Amino acid sequence: MKKTLTILLIGVATIVFSQSKQDTTWRIKINKLEHQVNEIEKKNIEGEIKILNEKLDFQQKMSEQAVGNISNQLDAASYSLTLFGILFAIAAIGLGFYVTYIERKIVKIGEANQALLVKNQKIKDDVEAVNKLIQNDIYNLFLKIKREESVHILDRLVKVPKDISNVCDTLCSRELEHQDFSKLKQAYLNLPDKKDGNYGYYYLIVFFQHFLAQALRDETLREDISDFIPSGINAAFENDIAKSTFDFTALIIDKGIQEFKIEINQFFKGLTGSQFKNYESVYQLLFDNLKSRKNRFDLFGIIDSEPEKRLAKIQYGNLLYLQYSTDNPSESEVLAFTELTDLIAADKLAEVEMKQKEEEQKRKKEEREMKTEQRKTEQKERQRKLDEPKGKTDN
Repeated sequence: MKKTLTILLIGVATIVFSQSKQDTTWRIKINKLEHQVNEIEKKNIEGEIKILNEKLDFQQKMSEQAVGNISNQLDAASYSLTLFGILFAIAAIGLGFYVTYIERKIVKIGEANQALLVKNQKIKDDVEAVNKLIQNDIYNLFLKIKREESVHILDRLVKVPKDISNVCDTLCSRELEHQDFSKLKQAYLNLPDKKDGNYGYYYLIVFFQHFLAQALRDETLREDISDFIPSGINAAFENDIAKSTFDFTALIIDKGIQEFKIEINQFFKGLTGSQFKNYESVYQLLFDNLKSRKNRFDLFGIIDSEPEKRLAKIQYGNLLYLQYSTDNPSESEVLAFTELTDLIAADKLAEVEMKQKEEEQKRKKEEREMKTEQRKTEQKERQRKLDEPKGKTDN
C-alpha cells in the first residue's frame, strides 16, 4: 500500500509541476492530499509499530516462558541429579556396608574353617597317638585313662560333694595334679555341713596326702587342715608321709618357720603318736630340706616340749646333735642340746614309769586271773560236794 501511495503522489506532483500555470486550488488539494497521505501513512506506520510491538511482546513472553520452562527444567534436572546423587551415595554406603559384612563373614568362615581344620588335625593326631599307644605303649594309655577318670571324679565331686565317701580311697591312690586342688577345694566348700558324717574327714585325708602345702596356704582351709594334721599322719602310708613332709618343709621355708608354729607342733604331735615316731627317714627328710643351720635350730626351738610331742622332738634333736655338736655350737645351740638332754632324760623316766605301770597292770591282771581261777576251782568243788550225796542215794 505504501508503494501505491508513493507512486500516486509522484504522478500527481509530476502533473502539477508540468503545468505552467500555478493553480492555488490544485496546490490546496495537493497539500490536502499529502496531508491525507501522511495521515494514512502515519496510521499505517503506527499500526505496523503496534503490530510489531505486539509481536515483540508476544516474542518476549514466549521467550520468557521458554526461558522459564528451561529454567524449570534445569531446576528439575538439578533436583533430580541431587536426589540421584544422594540416593547413589546412600546406595554406595549401603553397598559398602554389605560388602564389608560379606567380607567379615567370609573371613570368619575362613577362620572357622581354619580352626576346624586345626581341630580335625588335632583329633587325627590324637587318634594316631592313641593308636600308637595301643600298639606300642599300653601302660601310658592306661595312665591317661586313669587321669581322665580322676578329672571326671573331681568334676562330679563339685556337683555332688558327698560322693567323696565313695571315691576317697580312689583319689588317695591316684597321682593328682597341681591344678586339681581348685576343684577339690570347691567340692569341699560345697559341703553343706563339713561335720556331718565323715564327708569332711575324707576330704581332709585327700588334702593331706596330695595338697598339704596348698591347703595350708589357703586361709579358707588352713584351720581345718591344721587341726587334721595328726589324724592325717596316722592315716598315711610311708610314701604319703614322705610327700607330705617334703611339701610341709618347703612351705615353712617359703613362708617362714614362725608363721607356722601351730602347724609345726601339730606335725610333731602327729609323728609322736603315729607308727612313724621312730621312722628315721621322715626326720632326715625334714632335716635335709630345711637346708640351713639356722632353720634347723629354729624349728627345734619352736616345738613344744610336751609329752605328746616329745618323742618326735627327740628324734629330730638327735640329728641336730650329730650334725652340729662338735661344730662350734653357739650359746643358743648349746641350750638346745641341753634341752635335748633333758627331753631324753624325761622320756627315759616316762618310759620307766610306763614300764612300771605296765608291770603293775600286768601283776594286777595276773592276780585277777588267779582269783578268777581260784573262784572257779572253789565253785567246782562246791558243786562236786553238792552232787556227791545225790550219787550215793542213787546207788
